[in-house]
Amino acid sequence: MPTLSRRELLQLVTQIALWQTVLSGQALARSARPLALKWLRDISDLCRDLRLNRLTQAQWREQLGNLQQRLGVADLCDLINFEQARRDFKIPDLGVATCDPQLPGLEGISEEYAFIGRIFGLRKGRAIIPHGHRNMVSCHRVLQGHFLLRQYDRVETNQNSLLLRPTVEETSRAGGFSSISEDHDNVHWLVATSDYAYTFDVIVVKLHDRATEIDNLDMDRAQKVSGGLLRVPCIEVEEALRKYGKTHH
Repeated sequence: MPTLSRRELLQLVTQIALWQTVLSGQALARSARPLALKWLRDISDLCRDLRLNRLTQAQWREQLGNLQQRLGVADLCDLINFEQARRDFKIPDLGVATCDPQLPGLEGISEEYAFIGRIFGLRKGRAIIPHGHRNMVSCHRVLQGHFLLRQYDRVETNQNSLLLRPTVEETSRAGGFSSISEDHDNVHWLVATSDYAYTFDVIVVKLHDRATEIDNLDMDRAQKVSGGLLRVPCIEVEEALRKYGKTHH
């Protein structure tokens, strides 16, 4: 057997180490897959329990927050094939692009998932415009990049405005989690602060057997009232996109 030179020996050791890393990663991916599928099943069960009034919206948010901590963002990206979705995204210059990834089927479940899974993608300075929700809940996991996240409690609904209480203003980075319900943090507003930013949302619509409604808001015209509350006019989605879909410098 020929004697290897020092250089050839180092190359061989490097190749062996590389293959060990690859095989280890594949083994890890295979071992993580059942956990990820169970996580997806648990999410669907939780959303179904909410629809059947077995849970309050507050309980849904709490339990969903606990579930989110059980699956790392890398495993979530693998589960929803995020890289493929990201390559196919055509992100507009104004506002946000969305796609609903094909979620894997679950053994023993023939019915559809009890939620909508949706990826949102934005360029820097673009926004998920300020808006509130009726007959709907959702949660949002940052997959890549970062956002300025603002949330508000809906205190009162009038014909042309909402009375809001500010609750959250923070930077949300990859792995970050937030949620909205009808009674807490109902209004949100996310502005991408990295070159590109993406979230994966779990959305439950048509609660109480009623159509989901969205209230788009003109935060620049908010009026301060007593108790730190804000009276904010409602506007049409086209005007909201024009004003808030892209930050102008």
